[in-house]
Amino acid sequence: MKYIFAMVERYIRFLLARRWTVAVVLLASVLVCGYYITTIRIDNDTFKAVPKNIKPRLDYEKLKKDFPAPFNILFLAEFRSGTLAEKVDSLRSWSRRFKGLPGVSGVSDLTTLQVPARSGFLGIGGKFVVPPSGAIDEAKVRGLIAENERFSGIFISRDETFLGMVIALDWNADRTTILNAMLSDVKHLNSGIRVKTYLTSEGAISYFIDKSMKRDFRLLLPVCFLVIFMLLYRVFRRVLHVCAALCAVAVALVWAFGLFGLLKVPFSIVTSIIPVIIFPIGVADAIHLLRVYAGRRVRGDSVEAALISTYRELLLPCFLAALTTFLGFASFSFSSISWNRTFGIYTGIAVLLCYVFNVVLLPLFLSFERNRPCNASPQPTHEERLLDRLWEIFIAFTLRSKRWLFLLPVLIALLVAGSMSVRVENNFMMMLPPHNMLRRSDAFISRHFGGTRFFSVVLEKREGTLSSAGEWKRVDSLAEFLKKQHGVGNVTSLLPLINRVSVMLSKQEISNAAVSLITAGGGLFGKSYGAFIANFLSRDRRRTRLQILCRNDPTVKTLEIAERTESYVQEHLPGYDVLVSGPAILSEAMSAVLVNTLIISLMCTIIPVFLSLVFFFRSPRIGIYCIIPIILLTSFVYAMLGIFRITINLVTVIIMNVCIGIGIDYAIHFVSGYRTARQTSPDAVTALLDAIHQKGTPILFNAMVVGIGFCVLVFSSFPPIRDFGLMVFLSLFVAAGFCITLLTLLIDTFGLSPAPGKRNIRL
Repeated sequence: MKYIFAMVERYIRFLLARRWTVAVVLLASVLVCGYYITTIRIDNDTFKAVPKNIKPRLDYEKLKKDFPAPFNILFLAEFRSGTLAEKVDSLRSWSRRFKGLPGVSGVSDLTTLQVPARSGFLGIGGKFVVPPSGAIDEAKVRGLIAENERFSGIFISRDETFLGMVIALDWNADRTTILNAMLSDVKHLNSGIRVKTYLTSEGAISYFIDKSMKRDFRLLLPVCFLVIFMLLYRVFRRVLHVCAALCAVAVALVWAFGLFGLLKVPFSIVTSIIPVIIFPIGVADAIHLLRVYAGRRVRGDSVEAALISTYRELLLPCFLAALTTFLGFASFSFSSISWNRTFGIYTGIAVLLCYVFNVVLLPLFLSFERNRPCNASPQPTHEERLLDRLWEIFIAFTLRSKRWLFLLPVLIALLVAGSMSVRVENNFMMMLPPHNMLRRSDAFISRHFGGTRFFSVVLEKREGTLSSAGEWKRVDSLAEFLKKQHGVGNVTSLLPLINRVSVMLSKQEISNAAVSLITAGGGLFGKSYGAFIANFLSRDRRRTRLQILCRNDPTVKTLEIAERTESYVQEHLPGYDVLVSGPAILSEAMSAVLVNTLIISLMCTIIPVFLSLVFFFRSPRIGIYCIIPIILLTSFVYAMLGIFRITINLVTVIIMNVCIGIGIDYAIHFVSGYRTARQTSPDAVTALLDAIHQKGTPILFNAMVVGIGFCVLVFSSFPPIRDFGLMVFLSLFVAAGFCITLLTLLIDTFGLSPAPGKRNIRL
């Protein structure tokens, strides 16, 4: 320890003697990192957040080998007036417009729909429901729609009020450009009174996330900076001290985001909250350092002497606090979700950088303070007198009485009730605000389309091909089973075509003649149907796809539908294999990944934090004392998620680690304060009372500044980020209360390092 004290003294003197050189070097580094910040690439593609090694993702890759799996955009037009011919003309013009956009692989609507008709050499051919050009005969079109309702039902409502369109995008298309063009058209169309249009797509979510994220970044970062500035000024009442604390955090953020650009790491919605998190967390150590420094100055120390004594006392506790906070975030580096992994790694790096620049920049700023000792002790402020009264009440409540025991049953009941109500959900659409156009359109289209979420069921015959009526009757039984599942609005397959052709040929639903005609190679059943058949039947005729459209509703569990489908095939369709995959399955599969991420991250936080405490304090007892309030805090946060009906998703999954990383700092500073006080106090009780008064106030200030800093997130556009901000705000005050209360009780009851033969002194 003497060696560390000597190093601190030499370091402070060196820094003060070379302050201008150090300042120039730091400024140069900031400029270099600032350049790389301009190269950061934004990528909110939700599909890329799905781990590549989970079964639904692997199944999706298999699906794409045999069948096209594009991003689909659902477009719905609500006509308030006009004839069918006028509506079809409008649909034609929109279809041509959308087909011309680069990256659009196809548009399906009433004007592209073909139905079987008697014609050609075989007596059966394809016929457009709506002629490709020219005037239309409304009566004839209505007749074709009525005869082929299983084909046309998805494109037009029975009262002809709603007309729909499915726009398929290439897998690697520039969705931002396409959606910009479509939204511009939608805005223009909605300016009229005759028609109102809606569009939604899981593939479009990333576009709206990008747009809202940029808005949040421009708003939240300045607001957070201003709020932290005002709070710190309220605490320290010295502009120089406030600027020192904020400058250290700002430089740390520039360095951290410079690494983003240098290493070409994409920026996402989860990583976008790093600055708003780091500003309040980064000033936490500065609060402890500056408060102790100010006390030394009031005592009469010079600037240099005050800095040396302050850093001797707090350098290691602050490092341990930064290390444990780093471990809380870095635990996400083991997550299989790329967004959470990137967030954890770079937030942890930013926390360590904040510690480094608190050590470097605070002395630089404070060296410009007037060196005249401040011998006069100022009168306590009104807030300080209130806090002194608060600590007296706290001491009477915890140490001089046992009334706190009555709170234990209430706390336990709260934890149990809340924990039983926690839900995990990863519907990317729910990341958008309720008033967002995409969410409103999604709800509207879901009512009239039968759903907005797609997935596929691929049935494969192990031996032979799907070339007989008997085989397709089995496919039909599976389709009927799927239609009965909760939330399924539509099942699209080759069956309606086979049924229609069979009725035309033999007046029965599924016939061998119709199956042979449709499944024969070489485009025997009309070249115009080749692309349609290829969308639902593999080239080797062993696999057929059923495309499912289901509601975007939390009660619709696509993974459960997939499990029931697999069980049905095993039980009722021997000789067949089934593959269930698609965007809706991928989205829900992330729920299990989130649970694993939560469990692994907590284990990778609590265990290393405990070992770090034991190592630095050289006491397993201190490690146990400090970890007890953190485990209780974890249970409390988990229960609050259930009580407030906040689901665990890509953003809220990090709440507990944030609270642990920050909350453990309170325990570290309280124990360090007690050990420091014990060196000069006559007994353990006096040292404990001194620790409560000396460390309790900075801990509360810390919780207030950091918590209110997180409250800035309530202005976010994204509901999960708002939930995250409010939960951390609440949890930090609870963490401070748990740490001070439980550590006080544990130290008073069991002691910290009792000498042999001595008993703890009771109040």
